[in-house]
Amino acid sequence: NLAIALAVLAWPLITYGLMSQFGDYHPSTSREIIAANRRTSVTVLSLGFLFHLGALWLSGFSFTGARIRSLIAAASCVALVTLGIFTLWL
Repeated sequence: NLAIALAVLAWPLITYGLMSQFGDYHPSTSREIIAANRRTSVTVLSLGFLFHLGALWLSGFSFTGARIRSLIAAASCVALVTLGIFTLWL
């Protein structure tokens, strides 16, 4: 049940993190505000992926048949979180 709760918490965080990166700012918006919003967006997105990763990890222990699928999905979540962290430095 904890895996389901983490998945339910992860999807709104992932959705907010993705949707907050769409669109352009007004040309008069300062770089500091844009950078702060981007950091917040990537942080929320990464937290959502980490919650999803935790849900996959817990479901891999709960269901024997889901072990391989959860490991593949967990590896893809780790790759996406790593990509998000690296984009903060660019």
